Amino acid sequence: MNLFKKTAAILMSCTMLAAAALPITALAAPTPRSTEVSQMLKFNESGEFKILCISDTQDTDEPQNEMLEIINNSLNRENPDLVIFLGDNTCWFKGVTKEKTATAIRKIIEPVAQRGIPFAMVYGNHDHEGLCDENNKMTEEEAKEYMLSVYQEFPNCLAIERDELTGGGTYNLLIKDSKGEKDIFNLWLMDSNPYYADGYGFVQPDQQEWYIKTSNQLKKANGGTPLPALLFQHIAVPEVYQLAESVDKPTSGYVHGNTAMFKDKYWKASSDVIQGSFEEGPCPADVQHDQFTSWKEQGDIIGAFFGHDHPNDYLGMVDGIYLGAVPAAGYYSYGWNHGARTITLRENDLKNFSTQVLKAEDILGYQVKPTYKDKHGYYEYTHKFLPGVIGGSIGAVVLVAAAGIITAVVKKKKRNK
Repeated sequence: MNLFKKTAAILMSCTMLAAAALPITALAAPTPRSTEVSQMLKFNESGEFKILCISDTQDTDEPQNEMLEIINNSLNRENPDLVIFLGDNTCWFKGVTKEKTATAIRKIIEPVAQRGIPFAMVYGNHDHEGLCDENNKMTEEEAKEYMLSVYQEFPNCLAIERDELTGGGTYNLLIKDSKGEKDIFNLWLMDSNPYYADGYGFVQPDQQEWYIKTSNQLKKANGGTPLPALLFQHIAVPEVYQLAESVDKPTSGYVHGNTAMFKDKYWKASSDVIQGSFEEGPCPADVQHDQFTSWKEQGDIIGAFFGHDHPNDYLGMVDGIYLGAVPAAGYYSYGWNHGARTITLRENDLKNFSTQVLKAEDILGYQVKPTYKDKHGYYEYTHKFLPGVIGGSIGAVVLVAAAGIITAVVKKKKRNK
């Protein structure tokens, strides 16, 4: 028996042993909750609401199994109340067609749809690009409208379009109390737009005006108190660099800054980061804008989460607002720290939340190492199974007890400067 067959036999034996030790219900197919798009978001009977954030899947109509396993195994393990896709959900390689784009979207959404879990999404800087090349000749607006129509094929899609605003996919979702009687929490989904001048995009003034107006309306409906909220968008605000300390020259542990405002220095996570790290310099817009300032003035946003910077998984507080990164789930593009993030809200403590980073090796049960780039510039990978850990769907169940996930319980508190 050759080495491959021996390895396969050992893995099969381990899988069978694990399956025998698990309750039958743990291995059963997920039961869909509802297929009604009108289902309301609400805290469960235990007073909790869990969000699973998946970012930068960046996949094609022939998706990589590793990315799909991150989605499937995270869903099996965490059983979230809502899934948010945080942008760059599809790949942008040359030669993509509308049909291939639609297939790529369906592939990443199907695991969520099969379980009847509501999902929301925002766009990144790459989603539209394949549809806007010389072959398809769609405008950014046309591309986003088309992609949204594909997402909305699924009855559990909560994403909507506001035609009056720049970009596409800027909206909010309200969460009711466990009795389903009152809106007690809000989620902002913002299109950070792809590019601006020579740099990355950011939320534009008309989107900001909509946010402020809607925030004030929610405040009024909440008896004059800002309605607690989280915000999700692809590209981070420049203020994330306030979570880092800088040096002028390369030093061990520091990464090179990105974008015009920060590229002349090297940065690493400061003591204000309570979880994760800066594995690369974040890439916000090249210009300072007032989005973060408006959050402070409105007083409703307790935390904001971003994708875009594939290996980053930091979490820290700036001026009373938590800023966090979601690592990439996709394997076609660069990245050496893949995974996902969950956020758990509690009805009896709405201004605090807990969050955890789900590391890819824990979710998958094996390590994935890049080997080379193909002709499109995308990475090919090899696998190394981890001792004592079983990959795949069964492995996701086994991993619950021994995952070693990074967890942070987030509390509002003053920090000494």
